[in-house]
Amino acid sequence: MDPTAARELVLLLQQFAQASDRYVESTGARHRTHRTDMNALSAIMRFELEGTPPTAGDLARELSLSSPATSALLERLERSGHIERQRMDKDRRVVRILMTAKAKTDGQAMFGPLATSMMEVISGYSDQEIAVVTRFMLDSVNGINKAASIGAAP
Repeated sequence: MDPTAARELVLLLQQFAQASDRYVESTGARHRTHRTDMNALSAIMRFELEGTPPTAGDLARELSLSSPATSALLERLERSGHIERQRMDKDRRVVRILMTAKAKTDGQAMFGPLATSMMEVISGYSDQEIAVVTRFMLDSVNGINKAASIGAAP
C-alpha cells in the first residue's frame, strides 16, 4: 500500500463527510428540520427496509440518544406528521415507529436531488468497480464504528 495514496484517500473521505454534512445542514434549514430528526427518519427508513420498524429503544441505540432525548425526538416527529407509533407485535407492549406518507414525500423533496446526483456519479462505474467501492464503504463504516466504540470505552 502506498502511504501517500492512502493518506489522500482518507482526506477525500473527510471531504465527502463534510460535503454530506453541508448538504444535510442546508437541506434541514430549508425544510426547517433538525439534523437529529433527519437522522432519525433515515434510521427508521433503514429499519423498515430491513422488514422490522424500530422501537424507541432501537432508535436511541442507533442515534446514541438518551431516553428523554429519544422521547422528545419522537414527539417532534409525531407532531410534524412524520411518524406514527403502532403496536404491531404479539406483545402489545412493544410500540413500533413507522414513517408516514408525509415523511416519505418530505424525504423525497429533501434527498431526491442528492439521490439523483449520486446515481449520476455511480452510473460512471462498472459493476465490478461498484462492488469494490461498496466493499470499501462497508469496511469504512465498520472501521468508524470500531473507532467510536474504542473512543467511548472508559
